[in-house]
Amino acid sequence: LSHILGQCPAVQKARIARHNKIGDILVNEAKRLGWLVYKEPRLRSEDGELRKPDLVFVKGEKALVVDVTVRYEVSCKTLSQAAADKVTYYSPLRDQINELTKANKITFFGFPVGARGKWPLENNELLTSLGLTNPQISTLAKMISRKTLLFSLDILRMFCGNYAVYERS
Repeated sequence: LSHILGQCPAVQKARIARHNKIGDILVNEAKRLGWLVYKEPRLRSEDGELRKPDLVFVKGEKALVVDVTVRYEVSCKTLSQAAADKVTYYSPLRDQINELTKANKITFFGFPVGARGKWPLENNELLTSLGLTNPQISTLAKMISRKTLLFSLDILRMFCGNYAVYERS
């Protein structure tokens, strides 16, 4: 199950679509709240390696750098470790994010969601930073968790041979 939902090349396109749909939900919320959105800006690490954080939200002096990931919940630390890994990976781009956005207050977020719908409470920090209220955060968290689980079920159906499933989205 972990392989199919996380690495299997046969359903890679569907996994990317699941990832992008979660990102799109965040983009829509950010825009609704007045944030400027950069999608996958092409940046380079100090050693010249291409790095593309999924989203950069900008409002005034603030920039929120976000990278979405969907992980199979192997252990209770899987999602928190994924978030920490994303922050470590993108934090060295702080100066480039500053150049791109002119923001002085830059915060990096990993935004993991479990392939089976688990919602790590750390994700609430991003949603709070965007300006959502606690009731809005709760509603959005439930919606993203539910949709992620449904997208994962679609991926499993595709893997089992029902390729038309993902065309309906």
